[in-house]
Amino acid sequence: MNEVEVRIIGVSDLLRPSTSHALILEEMFGYEVKRRLALIIGAREAADIRLCMHKYDTSRPLTFDLINSIITESGLLVEKAVIYDVSDGIFSSYIYFIRPDGSQFKVDSRTTDAFAMSLKMGFPVYVLEDLLEREKIRIISADGAGFSMPINSVGTDMLKMDLEAAINNEDYERAAMLRDEISRRKENEKC
Repeated sequence: MNEVEVRIIGVSDLLRPSTSHALILEEMFGYEVKRRLALIIGAREAADIRLCMHKYDTSRPLTFDLINSIITESGLLVEKAVIYDVSDGIFSSYIYFIRPDGSQFKVDSRTTDAFAMSLKMGFPVYVLEDLLEREKIRIISADGAGFSMPINSVGTDMLKMDLEAAINNEDYERAAMLRDEISRRKENEKC
């Protein structure tokens, strides 16, 4: 599968009053108009990524500093991180390591942790091409300010908020679609 290197272009605070934020990623190479991906993340994760983005120095090591020290001291190299899946708004990633003997292994990682470590350690982050194409942000207004995200990229809590807004706006067609998706997710949780 093809991997596309991505970079963080911002952490949005636009999702108020919720405690959610949007981590906006953009492909680094390729198309003239670069594809973007939005990950909905929590306040704690947004704060961690902002600290790493701005290279903020703390008086004591943060978790990512500790992990970086352990990896470095044990002779491991981090090759890359790869975002490989999304389900019900949760993106999944692997971080790939190289041991001192040259053998490789990967570990499952929260995508936000992979990005924080990448910012601290300087390794690249990729997303699978088909995932990026399927889940990319789609511009729906001429000025680029309006956009939509695939429903799979959004967590159930955000769907519930959108459902409430659709009902308040008397957009019953959208409300029905959101209600059905929330019900489908509840059924899948029972299985």
